[in-house]
Amino acid sequence: MTAPFAKRLSFRQARNTVLIAVLLGIAVTAIELFFEVERERAAIADTVQQVVRIVQEPAAKATYDLDRQLAAGVLDGLFSYRPIYRASVYNEFGLLAAEERLPAAHSMRWLSEWLFGGNLEVEVPLTYVPVGRSAIEVGEIRVSIDIHQAASTFLSRSGTTIVNGLVRNLVLGLLLTAIFYVMVTKPILAVSRDMETVTPDDPSARKVRCPEGHAHDEIGFLVGRINELLSAFGATLGQRDQFAADLMAARRRAEEASRAKSQFLATVSHELRTPLNAIIGFSELIKADGAHGAEAHADYAGEILTSGNQLLAIINDILDLAEIDTGMQKLAIEPVEVGRMFDKCIRMLDGAVRDRRIDLRVTVAADLPPALADARALRQIVVNLLSNALKFTPEGGAVELSAVPDRGRIAMVVADNGIGIAPEHL
Repeated sequence: MTAPFAKRLSFRQARNTVLIAVLLGIAVTAIELFFEVERERAAIADTVQQVVRIVQEPAAKATYDLDRQLAAGVLDGLFSYRPIYRASVYNEFGLLAAEERLPAAHSMRWLSEWLFGGNLEVEVPLTYVPVGRSAIEVGEIRVSIDIHQAASTFLSRSGTTIVNGLVRNLVLGLLLTAIFYVMVTKPILAVSRDMETVTPDDPSARKVRCPEGHAHDEIGFLVGRINELLSAFGATLGQRDQFAADLMAARRRAEEASRAKSQFLATVSHELRTPLNAIIGFSELIKADGAHGAEAHADYAGEILTSGNQLLAIINDILDLAEIDTGMQKLAIEPVEVGRMFDKCIRMLDGAVRDRRIDLRVTVAADLPPALADARALRQIVVNLLSNALKFTPEGGAVELSAVPDRGRIAMVVADNGIGIAPEHL
């Protein structure tokens, strides 16, 4: 939240608070005005009743005596009360006296009629008590009140009341705005400014500070929840980075495995091609050279057998790799005579030894006990090591295969004088 935005927020809050205070003041003033109108209406009716009661007795006597002059005098007395603009006295025979004047014109008459509901009509019965007789009803007096004239004082007073109420509520609104700003807006803006310092890369590195004096109220509770959220978010980002690192490592491992498989397939293709060519070539020789004797055919058949065994070993390697990759390979552990196992390995590689004129020396300790291992897997390991040694040893070189006891175990060693392995590749 930027500083200009914070100022606009504070201004809008002040404006809305003042507006609410003014509207609330208008509503309160309207309610007060309603009750004031009701009280004023009752006061006007009570005043008229009192005025009429003053002339009630002479009006009753004039009605009983049919004295029109007295009745007219009574009405003249009633007209001393300015709101009365029409008055009449009736007896049992009809109208005895009447008097009327025009209501005063005023531009605000519509307001008084809207507030009080029009002019007021009052009818008061006239009762006379003759000498020696009981009271009898002799007529009535009817009075019409100009409600605007009766309420003029109230209207003048109510205008002042309304203005005072609005000013009072406006001041109250400003005061409430100031209190709300100090107690709520100001600390919230401070929290917002402090949140601007939170770094997106590490949101949990810096805590949002709680404004002074708000540690135990709603704002302090909000700041605590914000800090908890930032800590949780920071931990989530850390986990995301760790997951990304693990994913990259897994990707590298997958790429390395893919390269290893590709290299393995290329090597296997090359290794398969050599014995297959030998098998095909010697088979063609046997087919084409029918004139040679059985000795030549026996040599060809021996080469075919050697190449076939080599090809079978490579295929077994592929199958073993597939079983290992799927976790389905099972080992059959049994005693294995190391010397006899070495002889089988050498016979499998005898062709390569002769072709490259390799000096292959085999050493097996006389007191060597049998090895506890899977015979086929152990033989395959030795053949692979020997094949690698023969492959990278120049013609006329030397390869040594040995087995000696080693602290309760058997150490099998394949050594050669070939190119070896660079130290950085070990």
